[in-house]
Amino acid sequence: MKIAVVYTSKYGTTQQYAQWIAKDVGADLLRQDACKVKDLEKYECLVFGGPIHAGGILGIRFLQKNYKKLSDKKIFVFAVGLNIEDPAVQQECREINFVKTIKDLPCYFLRGGYDPSKVTGMDKRLMGIVKKMIAGKGEMTESERELLDAIEQGADYTSYSATYDLVYAIQTLHLETKSW
Repeated sequence: MKIAVVYTSKYGTTQQYAQWIAKDVGADLLRQDACKVKDLEKYECLVFGGPIHAGGILGIRFLQKNYKKLSDKKIFVFAVGLNIEDPAVQQECREINFVKTIKDLPCYFLRGGYDPSKVTGMDKRLMGIVKKMIAGKGEMTESERELLDAIEQGADYTSYSATYDLVYAIQTLHLETKSW
C-alpha cells in the first residue's frame, strides 16, 4: 500500500511528527504547499497533518477543497497544538475544522511546542492576547497555568510516543488490506 504523509508546519513541530510517522509506516513525506491533488492520485492512504492556529488546522482547507477527488483513499488527520490534550479543546477543534464531507475523518491530536524567540508578527500578538486572557482570569486551572508558563518561557511537548496510536491505525489498515 502506498502511503503519503502530507503536512503543513509553521515552526517545526508538525514537521517532526510528520517525519516520525512517515518513517514508521514507510510513507512518502510531502509538504502540502508543494503538492497538488494530482500528486496524490498514486497513493491509497493519505495522512494529513497541520498545526492548530487560532482554532484552525493549517492546511485543512486543501483537504476540504479536494476531498471529493480523494475520497476513494483511506485518510487520517493529525493536528498539533500546544494545549490540545484537553478533550473540550479537541472537540472545539473538530467542530471548527471537520465540517461537511470530512466530518467523520479520524483526527489524532498531538501536543506541540512553543518557542517565543521564533514567534513574530501576528502570531506574537495573538499569543500576547492569549496570555492576557489567561492571566486576567484570576484563578487558573493547572492546564491554564501550564499554558501560561509555556507562552512565557517556551515548551516542547513533542513526543515520538504520541504518534503510536496513529501509526498503529495505519499499520492495522495495512494488515486489513494484506499489502504490508
